Amino acid sequence: MLHTIEGTVISVREQGDSDLILKVLSPEMGLIEITAKGVKKANASGRAAAQLFACSKLCFNESKGRYYLNSNEPKRIFYGLRTDMKRLALACYMAEIVSYTVTEGQSAEDVYRLFMNCLYMISDRSASTDFIKYIFEMRITADLGLMPGLLGCYYCYTGESLYFLIDRGIFICKDHIRGSDINGKNIVSVTEGMLEAMRFVCLSEIDNIFNFRVSDEALERLGNISERYIEEQFDRHFSTLSFYKNI
Repeated sequence: MLHTIEGTVISVREQGDSDLILKVLSPEMGLIEITAKGVKKANASGRAAAQLFACSKLCFNESKGRYYLNSNEPKRIFYGLRTDMKRLALACYMAEIVSYTVTEGQSAEDVYRLFMNCLYMISDRSASTDFIKYIFEMRITADLGLMPGLLGCYYCYTGESLYFLIDRGIFICKDHIRGSDINGKNIVSVTEGMLEAMRFVCLSEIDNIFNFRVSDEALERLGNISERYIEEQFDRHFSTLSFYKNI
């Protein structure tokens, strides 16, 4: 059976002397593994599509439950990622999250569009890596059905003097947090502007999610919230995040 899809390589591993196994994210088929036979050879026709983060039109055969690359047409290679270790590390962090959350056969159109938009921004250096990181972390929770409650206080819906409970994904105002037995280590204060930034990223059309600005201080606080929320929701620490932050 022959398949034709658009897909982006999010990880590559070697198999034997000349083959590569490509983990590919596609909107139609989710996350799949495709064996690219002979692609490590110098004159191989599929070398461009076998590069990490290459986006291509891929044709592949299915045999005994495995996929084998037949032909490809590269669409975007993202050369800009290869000249900046910080930006490459961010792309790898996003890929690790995708690899953990998307499965084969699962429709991944929303995640794919988010991932590709972020890759474009990273490669084109149109925004800071911390800004892109925050947007990816916050938006993917919405695309995966894990969006926090963004109406305001969980009890009275006010948008003033709020605290975000990272482990529960809700906001509580200062009046309702008094006398509660909430674990303090999972509580962070947020301003009205920060709440608006979280709403904007989670609820806007995907092509508009980069169209806002916050102060450096607010971005640092938002980035801390989004990465902690990601780890809490997935009950996992992503090793590539540590690498990104140590560069």
